[in-house]
Amino acid sequence: MFKETHDISGSELMRVISSAYPDARIYIADAAYKHVSYDELLRWLKEDSLDQMRWVDDIWDCDNFAVESYCRAHKVVGNLVYGECWGDTPTGYHAFCIAYCDGKIKIIEPQNDDTNDWKKSDYKPDFIKI
Repeated sequence: MFKETHDISGSELMRVISSAYPDARIYIADAAYKHVSYDELLRWLKEDSLDQMRWVDDIWDCDNFAVESYCRAHKVVGNLVYGECWGDTPTGYHAFCIAYCDGKIKIIEPQNDDTNDWKKSDYKPDFIKI
């Protein structure tokens, strides 16, 4: 559970994400969302056991990790700004997650809990679902 959440409207969230990724297909389903601090996100990732699951090529790989991480985050806070993405990355076309924390978009690799600031990364999603 997250100790503290903050509100953001769906329209504001769309503005933030589309300004970062103007070429992506972005799907924002709801009118209101919650976001958490980066420290809270890191704590949750550390406590969650998804990164302990074994990667199996073409069976349990990046898309499965991204969907499972998305579902686990939304189980904790239903309208959390935590999304599933697909796009180009430093390792090729790949599925990963994003979150909005402390006014910044964060990239999450759910199979190992690595996070990055989007401006410092080479992640270019063409599909984002929040």
